[in-house]
Amino acid sequence: MAKFQFLLPVDGSEYSKVAIKHAMRMAEMYNAEISPVYVVDTRVHKDTEEIKEQTATGQSLVDAVRSQCKDRGIGVLETKVVAGSPYNEIIREQRNIDASLIILGACGADKTDGETIGSTAERVLRGARCHILLVRDKLENDEFYKNILIPSDGSDDAGYAAIFGASIARRYNSGLIACSMIRTGSRKDLAEAERITSDVVALGKEKKIEAETLVWEGKPAVEILKAIDAKHVDLAVIGYTGKGVVSRWVLGSVSEKVARTAPCSVMVVKSARAERVYTVPKKVS
Repeated sequence: MAKFQFLLPVDGSEYSKVAIKHAMRMAEMYNAEISPVYVVDTRVHKDTEEIKEQTATGQSLVDAVRSQCKDRGIGVLETKVVAGSPYNEIIREQRNIDASLIILGACGADKTDGETIGSTAERVLRGARCHILLVRDKLENDEFYKNILIPSDGSDDAGYAAIFGASIARRYNSGLIACSMIRTGSRKDLAEAERITSDVVALGKEKKIEAETLVWEGKPAVEILKAIDAKHVDLAVIGYTGKGVVSRWVLGSVSEKVARTAPCSVMVVKSARAERVYTVPKKVS
């Protein structure tokens, strides 16, 4: 079976260091290979000498990731330092290595300027045809994911997210919470939400994971963020596109808002790159 490929953009920031830590742990869990990439932003660095210096900096960063992977027995497909627009180059590299997951460090939601994941990360979230993991954590935290939230509206992408979320919960020995948000308290909406969450619970039971359910009334993104806070969630796994081309949960807008503003790490799952991750053998420690 071909190994999963994880693309790991690095930039030397604290957010990037945390993303590296999470990428390595997940690669160990899924026996995946990591490809670190550094992009010299030629929109900012235009002078030849400056580009040369940035290239050297980038090479030292990707070499350091390669060294850390080697020490932990994690495969590295390739390391690259490229020049151009960060968004364009990350998307290009994802296609080049056929990466199933891009792992990016995200700013914390406590920033006051409203910029919580960065413009490049936001463009990657929208434009990449693979899953995205936006990491928010403290570098010194070694517990990773204790509580995983799976918001669902019953759509295909939400179904894939449930599969991924349950798989991660099993491997990380995490708690699992299935939630669905309804806009009205009608019996029809409530019954549908209960059916959706029960499907996620059944999936968890297949993995020998006990899952709790949550059905709240209100705007989906707002209520999901409230649930993250109330349940001390440290990873939300959410599908990118929901029911209806026009409404999108409008999951496109809901998932983007959650990814942009959640205080925890967020994995956004896209059916354009849906794989049955739960069939990958668990690596024996």
